Amino acid sequence: MIRLLCLFPLLIAAQSREAAVVRLPAEIDLSIVTDRSELSFDEGQPYFGTLEHVRDVPADDLRNSARQFLHQRWESSARFAQRPEAEFPLFVDMIENPSAYRGRPVTLSGHLIRMVKSKAGPNEHAIETLYEGWLVTDDSQQHPVTIICTDIPSGMPIGEETIDGVSVTGYFLKLRTYPSRDRKIRFAPLILAHSMDWRPVTAKKEWDVSPSILYGGIMLCTIACLLTMWFSARRHKLVRDARRRESIPDNPPEFLESLNP
Repeated sequence: MIRLLCLFPLLIAAQSREAAVVRLPAEIDLSIVTDRSELSFDEGQPYFGTLEHVRDVPADDLRNSARQFLHQRWESSARFAQRPEAEFPLFVDMIENPSAYRGRPVTLSGHLIRMVKSKAGPNEHAIETLYEGWLVTDDSQQHPVTIICTDIPSGMPIGEETIDGVSVTGYFLKLRTYPSRDRKIRFAPLILAHSMDWRPVTAKKEWDVSPSILYGGIMLCTIACLLTMWFSARRHKLVRDARRRESIPDNPPEFLESLNP
């Protein structure tokens, strides 16, 4: 009983920690943010303010909040509440309901198709460098999500290179427009994060054998080839000898008999 009483405060603390939702500070005004448009000058305050805030938020707390919010969206969905939560189309829901996601944390995973490093421009939050990544998720049907970070993992390539094994947790700001390569105006969720998680995918080796086994196998194959060649040559010799014996008659030809006295 005493042990249970000692554990009770810890259980309460753990539950309160799980229930805690990381929200943006009240001074970050999201009412001026509009969807289906480019980032405007007026939206610079919530844009840079969110980037500064997300740098100081514990990553675990942010991920827990993202999981809780995703669970809420799944439970309230008329189309997907009867399906497994893992099948909930997060990308589609952000496109269809951007105002419901504004200022809320989300976690996305997939592969990057582009990474650009640039100067942040004038701001009051001491942010000097920004990284813009285009993340394609499993449910986005090759349409990218725009990720803006103030830092990236060490060694992550910059440019138009495909980068697998990427996940990110950040705040949804808006649904921004961008010109696609097919000359159409498309929409992409704009996520503001501190950094990304990157686990490079290493190619599996098709042959993983020791040199001794490899050399031994080559030697056995060589011996087998030599034995095969020897038996084949011996067989051909026996066949030739047999044919030669069959071609020599047992009795001499008649014209030779006539020469006998």
